Amino acid sequence: MGKSLARRSTYAIISDLMNNPGSRNYILKKIGIMLRQELTVMSSHKTKSILGSQNIADMKKFTWSKVLDELSLNAPILHSLLLSCTYRRRPRMNRDAIVGMCSAILLKFRYSRMSMVQRILSLILRAGSSGKQV
Repeated sequence: MGKSLARRSTYAIISDLMNNPGSRNYILKKIGIMLRQELTVMSSHKTKSILGSQNIADMKKFTWSKVLDELSLNAPILHSLLLSCTYRRRPRMNRDAIVGMCSAILLKFRYSRMSMVQRILSLILRAGSSGKQV
């Protein structure tokens, strides 16, 4: 750690901190707290997220790019984490949908009113003559 501080290399300092079990646990707990705060902001009534909208007009003009824009604006750490998790050398066409779906699942799990994606899926299943509503 001392050498990293002396070199003033941010990457070396972070690598040393992540290699130390005590500091690593503290960093991970802090990241968890920050992610929970971002999820709280996303689901706030002040944010007016498209994922929490009850409006049919919003359902008709729903796009994954709107979800990603909201995510990058209101939850930049979560957005960065999900983009890092879905990174591939050869990009996939549905990466936006995967990141949007993951964020929608997390938000629905924490706050039940954030259910736009689940409602859209229910409508698609009902239109396809599925027997049960999701």
